[in-house]
Amino acid sequence: MLIRKDAIILKSYKFSNTSKIIHILSSDSERISLVAKGARRTKSQFAGNIEPLNLTQLVYYIKPGKSLGTLKEATVKNGHQSLKKDLYRLNIGWSLIWTGRKIPSPMNGLFGLEKRSLSFLDRGFKEEVLIYFFLSLFKLQGISPQMNKCITCGSKEVEYFDIEGGGTKCKNCASKTSLFFTPLKETIEALKKGQFEIWENLKEKEKNKILKITFKYGIYHFGDWLNRITEILPFEITP
Repeated sequence: MLIRKDAIILKSYKFSNTSKIIHILSSDSERISLVAKGARRTKSQFAGNIEPLNLTQLVYYIKPGKSLGTLKEATVKNGHQSLKKDLYRLNIGWSLIWTGRKIPSPMNGLFGLEKRSLSFLDRGFKEEVLIYFFLSLFKLQGISPQMNKCITCGSKEVEYFDIEGGGTKCKNCASKTSLFFTPLKETIEALKKGQFEIWENLKEKEKNKILKITFKYGIYHFGDWLNRITEILPFEITP
């Protein structure tokens, strides 16, 4: 039976002299591998439709008991051409789909998050999209940090963020490893909602601190595999 679904192309590589294999994230957030027969031929019907970062409508089938399906049709819905012309934004885009490929258990909603995030990058936003992506990913995974009260005593007078503890702490409960957080709380909440305009008004040290908190929180709660994203990102996250 033929299946028709929208998908984000996560990876594409040669399979034979004439074919390619693509890894996709389908609209129901399922990772699937497909062989695109004849995709490497000059006049292939697939052409650039199955390039990574594309949002593409696919028609394919998978035989029962098989892990590799066969691609029949591919039509680009959004090739993110603006994003692909900017190396800086492109590398952030690569980091997003790399995470989509490597996260151990894709959760419901991952496709929609990837789709929105790539669209934001295509519109010209940059690092702020990475923050939005990971904050949203934490929510999908059920590990969103507690932001409104101290995770130890419940006080609403929070000033610090504790990565290992999973949220904010008041001055009295903060440990040596807690990060001073007060000026950034509202900014992080705004970025979580996709209010990206706030990013441009931040100082570089404030931007770096938000990136550091988000990234380290992700590594601690997802695992060390996420650390490899630093090899893709076009900027450094300083200690």
